[in-house]
Amino acid sequence: MTGRDLLAGMTELDESILAEAENREESRPRLRLRPLLAAAIGAAVLILAGCAYVALTEPEWFGQFFSRWQDQELSQSQAAFVEENTKVIGQSVTRDGYTLTVESAIADSYNAYIKLRLSSETGEALNGENYLPGYRLREDGTLEDYFYAPDHPDWRYSTGGEPVEGDSTVILLRVNQYVQQGAKALEAGETYRIHFPGLIGYYSDGTNRVLTEADFDFDIVFDTLHDEALEMITEPVTASFSDIQVTVTSLELRTLSVSVDYHGRTDEKGGVCFVDSFVVLKDGTQVRFRPYVLSPEGATCFLTGPIVLEEVDHVLLRDGTKLYPPQE
Repeated sequence: MTGRDLLAGMTELDESILAEAENREESRPRLRLRPLLAAAIGAAVLILAGCAYVALTEPEWFGQFFSRWQDQELSQSQAAFVEENTKVIGQSVTRDGYTLTVESAIADSYNAYIKLRLSSETGEALNGENYLPGYRLREDGTLEDYFYAPDHPDWRYSTGGEPVEGDSTVILLRVNQYVQQGAKALEAGETYRIHFPGLIGYYSDGTNRVLTEADFDFDIVFDTLHDEALEMITEPVTASFSDIQVTVTSLELRTLSVSVDYHGRTDEKGGVCFVDSFVVLKDGTQVRFRPYVLSPEGATCFLTGPIVLEEVDHVLLRDGTKLYPPQE
């Protein structure tokens, strides 16, 4: 069994549900998420080959990342958000000839994107390979966490990876607090640890290799975090796709994500009603939903770019339903 087989076997979302959810025209270019490692705890990163590294400031780097992800340039309000909320970190750890540097992060109280760069002192060419954190089991059989609060071991977070285009040695770790499950939100001033139990290289021929089994540990603190939310539902509305229909009782926007509560299904397929939905900003910019956690009662979705809640004009659901912010 290859490392990729292991990842595929432990993916967060059922692949058949995702395939039905995404159901998009093949002619339209789109980024693809790699499978997540383990139930609620995993990391995966797609690093594209053949892209020259250009020196950017950390806000510029995140600006380019979100622009590619949402398939259009950031709006003025989005660009200002990235500029004001990117935290420069710059911590490095070297083990067995490999150096990981936590360069920067952007976060709110429910989501964080943490940018790490991998370099090698061995002379090994790193371009064109996929790099993931290693994995290690505790004595009780559970996987060691990649992100946690050392002083609060009961605070649980989900971790995953995002595709990175144009930067060949970046590992972009995404951290999420599950809104529906009532997990602890990220807090400004709290110490959080990034823990990689080794590094693994995954190669284009389907093979993989353990680069090192040494630990890479970093402690970071977020100075400020946005915790505001905008509820778009004042009374239940119907959302549908094909023969799937749900009744939406809550749709909350945050600066980096969306959480939806609904009923009407006994399986997770209600989440397909929110694929290819958008937040539409006042200047016309469209920010896509990317469902991540699906359940019979709701869905948690990434936004493909950050939003300023005051700049939201409406939400456009997949079936054409428009939701406007409630009048004050």
